[in-house]
Amino acid sequence: MDVLGFYPMWYVPVVGSASIIGIIAAIHVLASHTSVGASILLAYLATKAYRENQPQIYDYIKKYLLGLLVFSYVSGSITGPGIWFSATVVNPRGISALIHNFVWVWAAEWIWFVAEVTLVYILFYTLGKIDQRSWLRLAWTFAIGSWATMYIIVGILSFMLSPGHEKWFTTGNILDAFYNKNYFPHLLERTSYMFAIAGTVGLAIAALMKKDLPEKVYKDIVKTLSYWGIGGVVFGLMFFAWYVSTLPERSHVILENVIPLYLKLPIMLIILVVLAHFVLAAVRPQAVRFWMAYPIYALIFFAGVYPEEKIRETIRKPYVAGEFVWVNQIISRDVPAKGIKSEVPVIDQKGLLTVNPFVPEGLKKINSQNEIMAGKAIAILQCSGCHNVTGSTGLRPFGQKFAGMTDPNAVYGFLTSYLRDNHPPYMPKLVGTDEEIKALSAYIAHMISKGGSVSAKIEVPNTSAEAKKEVQP
Repeated sequence: MDVLGFYPMWYVPVVGSASIIGIIAAIHVLASHTSVGASILLAYLATKAYRENQPQIYDYIKKYLLGLLVFSYVSGSITGPGIWFSATVVNPRGISALIHNFVWVWAAEWIWFVAEVTLVYILFYTLGKIDQRSWLRLAWTFAIGSWATMYIIVGILSFMLSPGHEKWFTTGNILDAFYNKNYFPHLLERTSYMFAIAGTVGLAIAALMKKDLPEKVYKDIVKTLSYWGIGGVVFGLMFFAWYVSTLPERSHVILENVIPLYLKLPIMLIILVVLAHFVLAAVRPQAVRFWMAYPIYALIFFAGVYPEEKIRETIRKPYVAGEFVWVNQIISRDVPAKGIKSEVPVIDQKGLLTVNPFVPEGLKKINSQNEIMAGKAIAILQCSGCHNVTGSTGLRPFGQKFAGMTDPNAVYGFLTSYLRDNHPPYMPKLVGTDEEIKALSAYIAHMISKGGSVSAKIEVPNTSAEAKKEVQP
């Protein structure tokens, strides 16, 4: 019997396990983008202070560095490993695929990250205690190291969307995976918006220090931040247009037909708000207020970073890595260069419940006693990466998607015609034997007949006449 290398499934009712990663990742992105953009902005301001002999700028830089230490390098250092932990639990096969392809790339990123964290502490505690020229060299080293982490991570993120061409599948070369056609617009777009994010924080800090800085120095700092911020927004929009042009066809379908307006609209609005704030600051530096700048920074998270990350994760579906691992952890195509074979033929022939080693024995062979529970297990294994499969609220809930469908035969007809034989480009093919699809249909009809919500527990009938055993997925 073929046994495929699946892992236990972590199912989070209502919100979905992927949303846990999304929340942690969004916080990390805000922290990391702030620090990377700030590292370059502060290095530039330090150069300006050194060349123009404006030592008061260093007071501002130290205040900003303190903010980075408190926010970016505390929350960022916590949420970074948090992403690793949650992603490994949610989709271990996806993480495994990325590690096997990018292990040395990721190792290099961690080296740069350690250097970055070390340097930010050195910069903070040596400012004013060593000569300015030496400190300036450290500042630019910090900026380069900080941006290097972004340079590396974007290659991996772009590969998660798509290798961009067929070459990698036959060569397996790490550079063919890393420098895909989506890479450079993605990198430049993120870099541009980093300056806008860091500039917004910078204006909030400048507003707090307005009384402590000479008027000329204050205006100089605010104008510099504003010009960098305006440039970041404008170039970010330009590179975003380039980025969209490099997306695979399925991503365009998702953007146009699947992504709801309530995710797109906040991004457009926050870009306009940030741009207007920078223009106002450039024209009237004295008008900058902390109570304006800081809320805008908070809004960037809720109206910009989180929706953007949500959209980016959505447009790579149905894949989680490299257009060969589906979001439900099934290997969907051959990768000759890596010796990887598609698991779809085996699953279609033998059944998902049969080949998954973590499915209880009482569910591997479907009968009238376990059909509903077997169908629930199939829903969790195949569909819970993108759907709430046990309720009517939250993440694309089955309770709403199949509302009113209480006839198993009607559900079966829909599943086979729409998801097995002619599945949309943004959804994995529904795999498994015909018997398993009928069990899934029976479960969905049962759930709808119960009001659209059922327990996430799977009760496995015990054939030895013992009490039923409850298994938590």
